[in-house]
Parts: sequence; structure tokens; C-alpha cells
Amino acid sequence: MVELLFYAKIILLIVLLYDVIILFRKPEEGSKVITIDFGKEMQRKGINSLLIPCTMIFIISLDYIQETEIYLSLALLILSIIYLGYPRPFAFGKEGILLDGKTIIKDRILKAKKTETGAKISIEWYGWLMEKDLPASDVTDSILDEFKD
Repeated sequence: MVELLFYAKIILLIVLLYDVIILFRKPEEGSKVITIDFGKEMQRKGINSLLIPCTMIFIISLDYIQETEIYLSLALLILSIIYLGYPRPFAFGKEGILLDGKTIIKDRILKAKKTETGAKISIEWYGWLMEKDLPASDVTDSILDEFKD
């Protein structure tokens, strides 16, 4: 059982490393860019901004109770905090939208609508229909102008 939990933590570590590394992507040349600050990002993440660190603290407490090494779990906690709190670029250019380190190409954006906190875009993502919340900003206004219903 301990080995299974260790392998699960290794997989989670790989996923978090990937998510943190792609946050460092640079926007394309000529894009309209802002940096999403910590407060807006926590608002955008919603309940996950609380659940992710709490889950990592729970994993650390399980390691402590089981008397196993907590170094891997501490690394997961640190990576999750970096993932949540790192100021990330939010950009809109001729290719598409850069959000959370991922580029959403214009062909995948179905519609955009204004909300109280910014905007919401409907996208096709790997064959699934999704909605993404966008923070209020000049970049969001440009997206709304481009993708009016």
C-alpha cells in the first residue's frame, strides 16, 4: 500500500511539474498582454484555490502518521502553491489566447460572453466542450470584441 501511494505521488509530481513549467511560456509577439495577479487568479480558480493546498497538507499529515518521509509530499505542496500563486501572463494575439500557459487557438473558441467578473469563453478542447472564466481586463475586452455572438 505504501508503494502504491508513493507511485501516486510521483505521478502527481510529474503532472504538477508540467503545469508549473508551462506557466513560463511567453506570449506571441504583438499580443495584448497582462499579468494575472495572485488575487484574480485565486478568484478564477474558485474552490480549487483552497482544495489543492488542503489536499497536499492532508497527504503530508498521512505521511507523518504513517512515519514515512515527507520530502516528496512537501515538494508537492510547494509546487501546488507555485502553480496557484505564480503571476501568469494572459494574452490575446493573432494565433489565439494564452491562458494558464496553454494556447487556445482562435478556431477552437466558439463564443465569448461578458460576466460580472470578466468574461466566459466556450471552447472545444480535445473534443470536449468547455467554458473558461477570464478575468476583467483590456485583454478580455479585446476577446469579447472579436468573438461577439
